[in-house]
Order: sequence, then C-alpha cells, then structure tokens
Amino acid sequence: MGTGCRVLLLLGALLGAARGGELSSEEERQALMLKHLQEVLQLPEPEGDGPPQVTLTELAPEQEAGQEEHGEGAPVEGEGDPTQATPTTAGPAPEEDGFTYVFSRLDSLDAAVHRLNVQFHSMDLRVAQFSQGLAELRGRLAETQEALSALVQTSTRNRDDIGRIDGCLRGRRVHAKCFLIFREFEGYEGAQELCQRRGGNLAMPADTTELATLRRYLHEAFQPFNWPAWVGIHDRRAEGLWLYESGQRVSFFDWYRDPLVSQPNGGPRENCVSLSSDDGKWWDNDCARRMYYICEYRL
Repeated sequence: MGTGCRVLLLLGALLGAARGGELSSEEERQALMLKHLQEVLQLPEPEGDGPPQVTLTELAPEQEAGQEEHGEGAPVEGEGDPTQATPTTAGPAPEEDGFTYVFSRLDSLDAAVHRLNVQFHSMDLRVAQFSQGLAELRGRLAETQEALSALVQTSTRNRDDIGRIDGCLRGRRVHAKCFLIFREFEGYEGAQELCQRRGGNLAMPADTTELATLRRYLHEAFQPFNWPAWVGIHDRRAEGLWLYESGQRVSFFDWYRDPLVSQPNGGPRENCVSLSSDDGKWWDNDCARRMYYICEYRL
C-alpha cells in the first residue's frame, strides 16, 4: 500500500474520531497536522464517518501494472517506497575495477615505451648516418686543405718566379741577384712588404761590386735629379747596430760625409737607410718617410 493511502486511512480515522467527540487535545492537534498534510499533498477528502474505502484505482499505477502482469496474489517485486529506484544488475566489485584500471594503465605505458623505443631506434639510425656523412666530409675537407696548401705553394713559387723574371728583365743583374727600382712612394715597412709579395726583398748590397752596380743604376734612372730610395738596411733592433733585412750584420758602409752634415746623424729618430741617386751615398732617415724603393731578386 502506498504512502498516500496510508495517510488517507490515518486521516480518516482521526477525522472520524474528532467528529464523534472521542479525540483528546493531543489527538486533535495531530488531526490538525494531518489536515494540513492532506492539503499539502492534495489528497482527496475522505467521505463518510468511517475510514475511507481505498480502492485499487487509488494505488500507484506501478502496483496495478505489477499485479496484472504477475497475476492476482503474486508478489510484486520492488513493492515499497516508490521513491526508491529499483536496483539494476550488480556491477563489478571495487577490487576488480581497481585491478582493471591498473592493468589498462600498464598497457598504455607499455605501448608508450614501445613507441619511444621505435623513435630512439630511428634516431640512432639517423645519428649513425649523420656521423658517417660527417666523417666523409672531414675526409674531403682534409683533401681540399691539402690541395689548397699545394696550390698556395705553387702560387708562391710562380709569383717568385715571375718577380725574378720581371726584375731581371727590367732591372740590373749582378752576380746571382737582380735589382729593380719601383717609383712608388712607400714607407720602409710598406716597401719591404711589397718586395716580398713580388718574391724578393729590399736591396741588400753585400759588397762593393753590388753597391757600385746599384749606384750606377740609380744615377741612370733619375739623372739629372736626386731622388732617395730605400734599401734593406736598418738599426731598428739596437741603435748603431746596422743589419740587412735578412738579419745579417752589415760589413761595410758608404755614408755621406760632409764637414757640415755627416751621416748617420738621426740617432734613435732615424733608423732606416736610403741611397741618394746623384752619388749613391747612404743616408739615415725616418722609417715612416715615404720614398721610392729598390727590390732585389735572387736567381
């Protein structure tokens, strides 16, 4: 029997007792409460003096459907409070759910590890290929460097050969060397660098014969003017210690001598030697001074 039917029976009994004057004050209070409950639940007013007659039509539709399906007198499953849901089939046990979740996570981790192993294997193959290609590039680079070094050496030899040929063709030859005058204004260091680029050095007359040849060559090139020209002699290492560009010490000198002006007279300010074109005498000058220069090439 439903809750509504029970409330109707109780309400009818209390109202009947109240009409017959059989209720006490406590019972009257309960009757009033049930009356309010009837209004809230919108239950039908019980008729007559006695308890209301509850018919099958007042029962819940679920109860009637259950009785018609199972037959008269058959027990109806789920009879009771209609607010309670009928339980469905029982689910898996909590322990089984936990194990299933753990195993599913382990399977996912195993699949992820497998994918990582495949990716690492692919990376190892690529690294091996890259290392092999790098080794080949290093081998080719070494071969290229060797070829470039050989090419530089060949170019240097060719430059020296061209410089010697040009110096001997256009300049003056004496013993095993040739002198060539360059009419370009350069400081001492710049002149030496240019001579080296052409395969030679600044002129270094080693004896009086070479100096006489160089003096005549200068006089013929610049007469009737007097133009000084650098030669490869200096005392930059120590004052008064005159050396050739080759590092050898000068064994003879031909300084300009005059009662008023005698060379060398520049002291530490003038450390490089030039030859005058009018008489071929030696003068010490400031190494930064720009003037013509003479290169020599050895055969």
